Amino acid sequence: MKTRFFAVWIGFLCVCACGVNAKTADPRAAIPSTEIRSVHEVIFRDWIAADGVFRINCPCLRVDLWTTADMKGDQTVGKAYFFDKDRVPLSKFGTIPNANHADGAYGLPPLLKAHTDIDVYVPIETKDKAGKWRNVVLIFGDPDKLMVEVYPRRENLTWKDFDFPEKEKLQQQQAEAEDYKKKRSALPSIPNSFSGSNR
Repeated sequence: MKTRFFAVWIGFLCVCACGVNAKTADPRAAIPSTEIRSVHEVIFRDWIAADGVFRINCPCLRVDLWTTADMKGDQTVGKAYFFDKDRVPLSKFGTIPNANHADGAYGLPPLLKAHTDIDVYVPIETKDKAGKWRNVVLIFGDPDKLMVEVYPRRENLTWKDFDFPEKEKLQQQQAEAEDYKKKRSALPSIPNSFSGSNR
């Protein structure tokens, strides 16, 4: 009798939990995540599109990306916003400029393979910002799950200190993530008396 009662109670809890989980499920969970793992200043030895021409040995930012699932390059956001010392916008790349890689010419690769380091390059010493830029806001990822990085990193500066078109979208994403965490933390737990074996 006790075993049957225990089974019925557990079934009831599972039904309740499913209902609660449906209401508190993260709506972005199925969307691939993109990480900006590192950013370094380098000299890109092959050609890259900058200032309307193909340049060789161009100073660039090398951005190391990583994704949780395969993503098509033409459906992935890749942008860079440059700012001066007063955080005034200088220039931007609405897409990552084409560069000659070992496996072809592209800005973002046609396919960003999951769990693979992906290097993309962003020219930094173009005419409109050479010697003047101090920070760059980098944005990559699925349009509904953007990732942002400020280079160089400074303790007293975050992406929230700059003005760029995706700022509101990122703030919305952050608010949704925090709301999801609050809802998850409020989920009911199974009573201790039912967590062990039936005796």
